[in-house]
Amino acid sequence: MLSIVLHLLAVLPTRLISRLVGHFARTPWPNFFMRPFLRWYAGRYGVNLDEAEHPIEHYTTFTGFFTRRLKPGLRPLDPDPNVIVSPVDGAIAMHGTLEEGRAIQAKGISYTVEDFLDDAQAAERFKGGSFLTIYLSPKDYHRIHSPIQAKIDAYRYIPGRLLPVNPPSVAHFARLFVENERLTSYMHDPKVGHVALVKVGATNVGRMHLYYHDFTSNRWGSARSHTHTFETPVEIGRGDELAVFELGSTVVLLFEPHVKLRPLTVGSSIQLGQAIAEISTEA
Repeated sequence: MLSIVLHLLAVLPTRLISRLVGHFARTPWPNFFMRPFLRWYAGRYGVNLDEAEHPIEHYTTFTGFFTRRLKPGLRPLDPDPNVIVSPVDGAIAMHGTLEEGRAIQAKGISYTVEDFLDDAQAAERFKGGSFLTIYLSPKDYHRIHSPIQAKIDAYRYIPGRLLPVNPPSVAHFARLFVENERLTSYMHDPKVGHVALVKVGATNVGRMHLYYHDFTSNRWGSARSHTHTFETPVEIGRGDELAVFELGSTVVLLFEPHVKLRPLTVGSSIQLGQAIAEISTEA
């Protein structure tokens, strides 16, 4: 049955469907309808309502609830200023070394960083480096924060498909990460070097919004690849809000070789602010 569903998704107009679903998700509904729906959703997917910034009655749209902020202080950053922290809540989907310029999507499936970034020059920076993939499920907090204190040099938007990014889909569609919509933030820091934080779009709402620039993906008229380079790089603090997903998706981080990932277990949960990597002291 799962295979049939995945094959069906491969031929459906997922971008159009995502825009239509997104329209309804952003439409305000009366409290007598929205409140029980959101409680059903929270129970179905295990959302921790106690962490939400506001009580459930505050949210008049599904998007408002899905992109909810957390109560202040719930995700403290690792106190060591020399570590790189997780930019999101989620589950470790995959991690490893970028051997021969390739990252692993799932067991037996890999993709080239050049195809993923759609930029050979940018991909060269991460040759021999490492990658970390974090999957955000429907229950998770969906705001994306900066893993380091840095300057954002540019972002690149690549329109594409909006297939699901859950584990079954990742294992089924061999080129999922290089065919789905991507929005990459390029940042750098003298100690850390260059970091690419890639936000991968997904089925349904499939919308990503940047906080450091006026750009939102998957809108009418937005479907063209482009790179925006800042004349003056945008400064962002460690843990500052970077972007938001308007329905579940995946974040992929790419690091240069001198960044060493902490021991991570595929399938384990991670929260915003926890240490994920550090700068190697080896010569």
